[in-house]
Amino acid sequence: MRKAETAVQRILLACAIAGLALACGKSGTSAGTGGAVGSGGGGEIGTEATGGTATMPGSGGSVVDDAAATGGSTGNGGRQTGGGGSLQGSGGSAGSSRADASPSASGGVASGGRSGGGGTGTQSSGGIQAGGGATTSARGGAAGSGVGGKTSAAGGASGGGGTSGTSDAKPSAGCGKTPPASGRANITVSGTSREYILKLPDGYDANHPYRLIFGFHGAQYDDNWVADGGAPLTGPFFGLESEAKGSAIFVAPQKASGSGDLAFVDAMVTQFKSQLCIDENRVFAAGFSMGAMMTITIGCSRSDTFRAIAPMSGQIQGSCGSGSHIAYWASHGTNDPTINISNGQAARDEFVKRNHCGTQTSSPDENNCATYQGCDAGYPVVWCTFDGVHEPAPFAGPAIWKFLAPL
Repeated sequence: MRKAETAVQRILLACAIAGLALACGKSGTSAGTGGAVGSGGGGEIGTEATGGTATMPGSGGSVVDDAAATGGSTGNGGRQTGGGGSLQGSGGSAGSSRADASPSASGGVASGGRSGGGGTGTQSSGGIQAGGGATTSARGGAAGSGVGGKTSAAGGASGGGGTSGTSDAKPSAGCGKTPPASGRANITVSGTSREYILKLPDGYDANHPYRLIFGFHGAQYDDNWVADGGAPLTGPFFGLESEAKGSAIFVAPQKASGSGDLAFVDAMVTQFKSQLCIDENRVFAAGFSMGAMMTITIGCSRSDTFRAIAPMSGQIQGSCGSGSHIAYWASHGTNDPTINISNGQAARDEFVKRNHCGTQTSSPDENNCATYQGCDAGYPVVWCTFDGVHEPAPFAGPAIWKFLAPL
């Protein structure tokens, strides 16, 4: 009788100490562990949220002879991102940046983590939808399994990456359509056949809006020079193609110069919007020499269509129209014998005025590029000079992309 009383006392004492963490039962099982971590969908990198908690304590042990066995400890619920447990996990958060600019920036039209399936104990919802990344698809969460908490958390599904990397992208009518092939093509403008070279990024996605960038060649060159990036360029499209890392569609028109060719530019823009998935808020132009003059003409007269321009060794042809503000980047060789640097400065001053900039600039950067202060928000003016003659800036690709990417 004394042995039985002692056994009962031991059992009561064990239960009192264990509290809610231990349960007194008959099956002598050990604690189970909860679901493994799943990484969330969407965003630049899926954001992990804490997940399901154990819903039941562990089973207690049975009495063996005179001694009470200790019950199994409470199972720990697994963390979740996609789903599982009794709590809803949050999906990946949207990143910040553009297409591009570099991988996994915010915005885009990609969806984040889809609902993950619940575990064996309690069904729960998965990750909350988050915005997609920029050029790189966000990773989905892996499914986690567990026996302790009796709830297996399924990870969120992968979210597709965006391309232009901006939350205010304006997709064109061509989104979702089968695109024309990259290469040389023609378009009829006012009864005349005009030529251009189109270059789509590798892995072009018809459901994501891309930047559209025009590259205009100089008088002694042609569209192939721009598209191939021959000397004195440092790569295709003035070095911009490699900097864009697949976030832009490029076009090299043949012999476009001056206001008389604005109809040619208008026709191309209209056609590309109908055939390709373009961010209509991010159409850009860059050019050298005669191409720079075409680029400046676009800035003067098509600021409602183009977001920014980047002329190299250019000048204004005739008047500059009556357009609104437009972001402006320009470079000029200090020893240019073909278009004197003073002409480039006059063109720069026109856009300093349009963009309501002040007269002060930042200190020049490593490429001797200075940014004007006080310009309209989102419409900067950058002026770069280098010790050279009539040639594209040797730093054109990285410097122009650094300017365009945040716009």
